[in-house]
Amino acid sequence: MIDKISIRAFVAVTEDEGRVREALSIFVPLDHISSQTALGHFGNEIKILEASLRRKEAQAFFQILHEQLPSEDSFRLHHEIPERLEGASHFHLRLDKQAAYKGLFRLTESKDALDICALVKTYPSNRQQAIKILSELI
Repeated sequence: MIDKISIRAFVAVTEDEGRVREALSIFVPLDHISSQTALGHFGNEIKILEASLRRKEAQAFFQILHEQLPSEDSFRLHHEIPERLEGASHFHLRLDKQAAYKGLFRLTESKDALDICALVKTYPSNRQQAIKILSELI
């Protein structure tokens, strides 16, 4: 079972925060996105946008991901489940921020992405069971 999904995006000074919020809004309502400010390595201001999805919303996220992710990305993600699963519960992936702004789901390795972490709950905590759950969802 997917208990929670955390989504985070960084907004550089050169980016339009509204567009990044819009990219996040394909997952969560705009009023559910929180924001905080941090300083970058060179003293530049960086906004960090965060949102989360709980149980039913998290399950719906994986359903949409399954339906809309291009087949080559879906195939890749499915085969990378063990590498993307931290411990027995935290599954990580990055979606292209620019594609999300256009309403599309695309995997990326870029740092300019929507960082997503899904918390997979198994009782008792079991990595192989988590892999099985994720394999069925993707």
